[in-house]
Amino acid sequence: MIVAITITGKDRPGIIAALTGALYRSGGNLEDASMTVLEGEFAMIFLAALKSKRALIKLGNQLNLLERRLGLFISVKEIKRRLVRGEKHEPHTDPWVVSVLGKDRAGIVYRVSKFVSRHGLNITDLNSKIMGSSGRTAYALVLEIDVPKKPRVIEKLRRGFQTLAKRLSVTINLNPVDSEQF
Repeated sequence: MIVAITITGKDRPGIIAALTGALYRSGGNLEDASMTVLEGEFAMIFLAALKSKRALIKLGNQLNLLERRLGLFISVKEIKRRLVRGEKHEPHTDPWVVSVLGKDRAGIVYRVSKFVSRHGLNITDLNSKIMGSSGRTAYALVLEIDVPKKPRVIEKLRRGFQTLAKRLSVTINLNPVDSEQF
């Protein structure tokens, strides 16, 4: 069985070791993971393979102890249908990267994701950061999106992103995942 485990809480050393230790002691295997620290808050989601319901119960008990001991919020959800590696991408699409760089302002993620959604494209990964310090900061947003393998789609998207970039006063680039340009 596959479970998705979501964890949030105040960051401190040892959280990942504690979580993966609980999984290991339960007989589980880490399949996929993403983790970050946002303004001092730890955030992680991972997929784990477990051999049985008994292993899930054992893991749940260990995670409950970690919640109390480390002050975390942990959620476990069983995944009913297991994906095949690489299946996060829609059929007949290629993964592309949208990178946005500019001055931080409200609405950038909303406007870019709305543009992507209006074109019927799926976002498969998103990262955003405010970089720098004091008055010298920049905002960066990186999306991975599925783009259909159809003629002229990329050029249409590039033109649309150029228009959006002007409205938002940012730079927006669209590149294939295997590109060296971001």
